[in-house]
Order: sequence, then C-alpha cells, then structure tokens
Amino acid sequence: MITVDPVKLIADFTKVVLDEPTPDLLLSHITNQTLSSLDCRGAILGIVKREGFLDLVGSYGYEEDVVQPFTRIPLWTPMPISDAARTGQFVTFNSTKELVDAYPNLNQFVNADDRVTVSAPISYRGAVIGAIGFTSLKAPQKDFQNSPVTQTILALCALYVRNLLARKSDVERDYSSAVKTLSTRQKEIISLFEEDLTTEQMADKLRYSASTIKQDIIKIYGVFGVNSRTSVIELARKAGLIKDKND
Repeated sequence: MITVDPVKLIADFTKVVLDEPTPDLLLSHITNQTLSSLDCRGAILGIVKREGFLDLVGSYGYEEDVVQPFTRIPLWTPMPISDAARTGQFVTFNSTKELVDAYPNLNQFVNADDRVTVSAPISYRGAVIGAIGFTSLKAPQKDFQNSPVTQTILALCALYVRNLLARKSDVERDYSSAVKTLSTRQKEIISLFEEDLTTEQMADKLRYSASTIKQDIIKIYGVFGVNSRTSVIELARKAGLIKDKND
C-alpha cells in the first residue's frame, strides 16, 4: 500500500492526468510524488499500439542506453513489463537477483544496484492497452496491487493511455522511436528499398551475406509492424529516415 494521504495522492494524480502531460512528465510525477513513499527510482510506460508489440512511450530515472534496446518489445519476449501486458497480471521482484534469476536475458543488470521491480497492466474496458513498470528501494506491502489507491491510480493511467492513443492516430504516429532500434546497416537497407534491388544485389552492395540481409529485413518489418518494402519506405519518411523525393 502507498503510505501517504490517499485522498491527496489521488487528487494530485488526477490533476496531472487531466493536464495531459508528456509520458516522461507523467512518469516523473509517479516517481517523485505518487510512489515517493517507496523511494521510487524510475518508471517506464508502454502501450500496446499494434498486435503483438509493446511500445515504450516514456521513461524517467533511467539512462537512455538502458531503455533504448527495449523501445519496442514483442509481447512474447521475457520481460517484466511485457509479461504484465500479455498476462494482465502484476509482476513483482523484491531484488535484482530475483529479477535476473527469473529473466536470464536481463543478466546485464546482475551487478546493478539492488532494486525492487514492479510491473502492472493498464486495462481499459476489459482490454489491456499498456503496462507500467517501476523500480524502488522499498518493496510495496502484500496488498499493494489490490488496494483501492493502486487500482485508482491504474484506472487513471488507463484514462491517460486511452487519450494518448486517441491523439496519435496511425497517420500522426511518431516513428522516430522505432528508428532508434535500427542498426546502421538496417538503415542503409531501408534506403536501398527505394532502388528496388533484390536481396542479393543489396548484399553485394553492402558487402554482407544474403542471409544477413534477409534477417535484417525481417527485423525492419518487425520494427515498423508491416510486411512490405513500400510500407517501410512510407513510414521511414514519416520518421525522417528517408527524405521525400520532392524535398
């Protein structure tokens, strides 16, 4: 349970949500105000914007190089926040060791400072539309996830995410975060899509094997959530990766 005046806490958080801040500002409030009694050290927010993927739209309290590899997470990738979004259940670990033992793919954090890790699903009208995760020095009490305060905060988070999704239609979507997950070679491949080259021709031009190029193309399709070169080119232009021919 969050050990502060619940009425004040909910009133403050409601005001923040109604102000429609950026995701990073919302997470800074959650870290420094809402969860201050747990000595919260950081938070992340992900939204399910297309089937099978969780897009991280905001973070606070973490270095960019820590968050960047997880900008877009397939829901089947073992991660606390993706598991929360996929299962609709809280995922809690009371120590860094406990976290790494459960997720060996996160062994790069084995020597990190000891933290409590909590991830929670964000649901709206019975459907999971996102998830929020945070790390703290103190563990929440056992009734934390079912407490009225926690459930109210999550309901307000759902309202925030719903409004965020409404503001970002497919046409308006910012693909710059997706581009950050691409390697230099993959960006070069996207540029070559415009030349209508075969996979073998791209391999010769970039001096890599055709199998490597094929794997990169699969990754590119996954990042943009499409299955054609034409769609990738269109979305890459929106992200500023490819200049419009009229420019």
